[in-house]
Amino acid sequence: MQPIITVPPLNLWTTQDARQSWRYLEAESPVDFTQTVDGAGYTAELLVLRARTVEYRARLELDADGFLSATIPAQVGQSMRSCKRIDAAYQITITAPLPDLNVVWQGPVIVQEIAA
Repeated sequence: MQPIITVPPLNLWTTQDARQSWRYLEAESPVDFTQTVDGAGYTAELLVLRARTVEYRARLELDADGFLSATIPAQVGQSMRSCKRIDAAYQITITAPLPDLNVVWQGPVIVQEIAA
């Protein structure tokens, strides 16, 4: 199993969908997620967790410039609103065409609230 890499916080909103992107670099070069090996390609999944329970799951969009992107609905921010930061986390699992290149990222979730 690959080690878990700590990444910056995922910012969610209670009033609007949150568009989030991450970039995967190897040796300071972006990973081309459009590459395949024997027909197998990259996939990535986002999990938003509260106390280790999955609150939201989505496949990430991948591109040739190393970007992983997702739009997280405002409802997820609303449901995570009362979480203590220590209880809320997210995880990205990147599955590569070659198993030894699989990667797991994990970081905290921050819910942004707009004062009325």
